Amino acid sequence: MQRNDAARARRTARWAVAAAFAGAMFASTAASAAAYRLDGDDTQVVGAVTSVRVRYEDTLASVAQQHGLGYRELLDANPEVDPWIPGEGTEVVLPTAYVLPSAPREGVVINVAEYRLYYYPPDKDMVVTYPVGLGRDEFRTPLGSSRIVMAIENPSWTPTESSRQEHAAAGNPLPPVVPPGPENPLGSLALMLDLPGYFIHGTNQPFGVGQMVSHGCIRLYEPHIATLAELTRKGTPVHIVHEPYKVGWRGDSLFVEAHRGVYTDADPADLAQQVEAATKNRAAVIDWARVQEVAQSPTGVPSRI
Repeated sequence: MQRNDAARARRTARWAVAAAFAGAMFASTAASAAAYRLDGDDTQVVGAVTSVRVRYEDTLASVAQQHGLGYRELLDANPEVDPWIPGEGTEVVLPTAYVLPSAPREGVVINVAEYRLYYYPPDKDMVVTYPVGLGRDEFRTPLGSSRIVMAIENPSWTPTESSRQEHAAAGNPLPPVVPPGPENPLGSLALMLDLPGYFIHGTNQPFGVGQMVSHGCIRLYEPHIATLAELTRKGTPVHIVHEPYKVGWRGDSLFVEAHRGVYTDADPADLAQQVEAATKNRAAVIDWARVQEVAQSPTGVPSRI
């Protein structure tokens, strides 16, 4: 009976969260995700770019955490701002508009090029998005399709041999199993994938969200993984893609969004090809000089061309 009550409580909480998302157009705190309504497949660009003026004690890393964004995306969107001492009153762009990836709009889509996860709830015209941390270059987050196997609360961490060697070399040897707690890099929740050894999980080091820091797993802020775990289920598909360039229509305007390649370089020719494909059956006057400028100086902010 208690087990049934617990399961019922979890279902109620899950749908309460989903209902809250369905009624929200956008939220920008670390405790909540960005959620957007979709008008079917016609919606290709969501959100709006905003900005804040920072305090003397702020850094780009702290501003990223305050607004539920990743460090890398904030750094790219503000190339002229000193990341460590932005300065009192400096205006910092919050890159809170997104061209949606071209991957299937089902379950979880992770675009490593933008350090960002998109979740498409089943039977709901909406998308929820979170920043993520990725694997370091020597421990790359794998591309491809997978599924969620289970959610694990307060997970223990069994370090790989490479992790133990790395920590031992730094003078911080690890035990065979790291129990739940503040020293556990998996945080308070982990979604196991059917890729052996890989998880989407929380973190005890929020600064790593939006950076290449892990041994291949995908890291989220703690409030974000808690929400994602409530919204997803066993069997939810997960697509991990590399799309440094994205192109999409919003009304009669065409937007491009450019990121640096992760693990492999981005080819500017790919952006030109995507623009040509987007205008093949739709008349448009393209500012090709602007397209080239965006490709050469990727900010991660959608630009109208």
